[in-house]
Amino acid sequence: MTEFKKKALDTLDEIFNLVESKFDNFEVDYEDENLRIDSLEGGGTFIVSIHSPTSQIWLSSPISGAHHFESNPTDSVEWISTRDTNINLKQLIIKELGAK
Repeated sequence: MTEFKKKALDTLDEIFNLVESKFDNFEVDYEDENLRIDSLEGGGTFIVSIHSPTSQIWLSSPISGAHHFESNPTDSVEWISTRDTNINLKQLIIKELGAK
């Protein structure tokens, strides 16, 4: 297993556990190398997927659309948007799922 794949799978596990523990109004499931996060209140579906050819994690959000994230070389647990380096994958998910 490549370093990218291990880090990406660890990140999906972290997001899975975060949603399970903090967001009662969402259901989260693995589908191969994808996380599917469904709103139980009709707010749509988020898909977080590993895209091995580009070494990225992709997010499809019903709120903000499509995003691509690359591993931050200076922070081993952070994934940064390829369009806006101020956007962090986990922070964006928490914001869009409505964490207080």
